[in-house]
Amino acid sequence: MPTAHATSTIAGALARTLIGLGAVEACSVGQGVFGAPVSAAEEARELARRRGEDDAETSPASWRGNAKCQTCSSAPFVLKQVERMYLRGAVDTSAVSSSVAFEDPAALVEGPDEVREAFRAVQAFSPAAAEASTVERIGDDRYVVRTATRYLLPLSGPEGVTVRSEVVVDLVPKRKVGDVDGTAAEPSAADVGKIARVEERWNGARLLEGFPFDLVRRGAGLVSYAATRAVIADRPRP
Repeated sequence: MPTAHATSTIAGALARTLIGLGAVEACSVGQGVFGAPVSAAEEARELARRRGEDDAETSPASWRGNAKCQTCSSAPFVLKQVERMYLRGAVDTSAVSSSVAFEDPAALVEGPDEVREAFRAVQAFSPAAAEASTVERIGDDRYVVRTATRYLLPLSGPEGVTVRSEVVVDLVPKRKVGDVDGTAAEPSAADVGKIARVEERWNGARLLEGFPFDLVRRGAGLVSYAATRAVIADRPRP
């Protein structure tokens, strides 16, 4: 009887833990689906104002007001890589850093291998561009790619479901963000200019941040990584 009682107690605790984690994941996904949209570009300008920088519309550091930046910056590179990831399920390892991360409301994956498997998994829903994507530079090493991707989900019919997202992409800077006195170590020269982080905001809604959301998304990412490797054949789309 004591053994049976202990087993029952452990099983009950495990069940409650799984239910709690499921509830956290549901909240995170729900934020992505139903959360209020927040423009990443407006968010960047507001942050600049709080830092005491010039008004975003007149400052020389304003990427929005400088059309030239679309050709002189890494915007074309960022747009190409994002479309490659989402529409082909391919991750160019020469274009991402050794510590690249991808996060959306459902999962957080880290490292080139995990990121690659995450985008391979999405190919099961036959993603296709519903509209042409656009890219905007919103910081020294930050860009936002606005996408409209159609997925063929179960019960969605032949027309599928179109998801509009803001994909915020951070590149590896020459010097760490926040380094003002020159004492911070510089990143690897081999990674400078490569993609460091990709954050997808469904419908433009910000991700729920902090504990326990980050932890649960990380767990979901690890499970997704293992499942994709085990179930989905490695056949990148042409």
